[in-house]
Amino acid sequence: MNVRYLKQLPIWMAVLGLHAAASDRKTAMQDYNPSDCAELCWRSNGIECEESWDINAGAIYFQARAQGVDVAQLSQDRNNTSFPVNGIGIQPEESLWWGFKVGGGYKLFRQDWRVTVDYTFLNTVTNTELTAAYGSAYIPSIYSNQFIGDGLVNGFLLFNNIEVGVRNVINNIQILANRPTYIDKRVELSPFYGLDLSFITRRTVSVFSNDFIPGQTFQEYATQFGGFFQNYQKWSWWGVGPTVGLLTKWFLDYDISLYGRVYGSLNYGSSRVRTSTFSKPGVNVTAFAFNPTAVYGYVTPQEAVIDNTLFQFAPEFSYQLGFNWSKLTENKDLLLQFNLGYEATYFFNIIKTITNEAAYRIEDGAGLGIQGLILQGSIDF
Repeated sequence: MNVRYLKQLPIWMAVLGLHAAASDRKTAMQDYNPSDCAELCWRSNGIECEESWDINAGAIYFQARAQGVDVAQLSQDRNNTSFPVNGIGIQPEESLWWGFKVGGGYKLFRQDWRVTVDYTFLNTVTNTELTAAYGSAYIPSIYSNQFIGDGLVNGFLLFNNIEVGVRNVINNIQILANRPTYIDKRVELSPFYGLDLSFITRRTVSVFSNDFIPGQTFQEYATQFGGFFQNYQKWSWWGVGPTVGLLTKWFLDYDISLYGRVYGSLNYGSSRVRTSTFSKPGVNVTAFAFNPTAVYGYVTPQEAVIDNTLFQFAPEFSYQLGFNWSKLTENKDLLLQFNLGYEATYFFNIIKTITNEAAYRIEDGAGLGIQGLILQGSIDF
């Protein structure tokens, strides 16, 4: 028995030696500089303290675009009320607007994990006026109810003018955990995980005026008599879900690096849409002008409204590319960073536009995207 234990002694000594070497390497890695770093080393920010905070703020200059939000068609024939001729779909114009990003983080004691909270806000407003050229006319899109206009199912209205107003309000909050990691002395590849919350509201108002009625000498929606045909749409979305992403930096010279950031989320929440089509004819129009034996509903103002709410899953995807500049102060107690880049984010399946009629239906698969420039600064201390 004693001889067998003596034969096992070299094995136990080897195990203890490997354990001591691993423990010594773990302690030594805390003092590594980026240039000395081996694979999967913690990417230190260079600040000489056991814990650190960071804050960031930035300006964004973004444009929003959505699917399934056509306001009209442009027909090349003013005498056909049955179908558009060489029709062109009209999407609402979207302008670039300023927004902002703010956030902060804290480095934990254990294994150098960081917890961050980031908030993004964007509010865009765009108003446009469209006038049809000679020989053409605008037709309200299928998302408006034209039955309340003249009471006729087999036909549509033709207009000379449209006024379109669009507003987007986007709020996004992310609570993330990450551990900055080097895979090479000049390459950082840091995954992050967390929670994503989105709150989005979009409104569109389309006002049609100065209609054209083939074979008639008057207008039902003449501007001088206060007539107009309006379609109002409101989309609302809130969702929360897990998110996973990746941050990478490719370090160059002169404290400059290329950076990229990408994440995906799967949120669950409520998608709600409300559509209201409102008809306000001019005071000089009577039902008798069309058919002396019929009474139509367009003489007085009328409104058709449908509201729909759906609980669903909605993916979210974003990426950001640009340049990073960072500088550590001489006493190593402050790190300054600036990012200049391009960002694009897309929210899938949240635009559930209603076709405003009795046998109503909603768009499926339409989403909203934002894109533009970002200028962001951060301080680690």
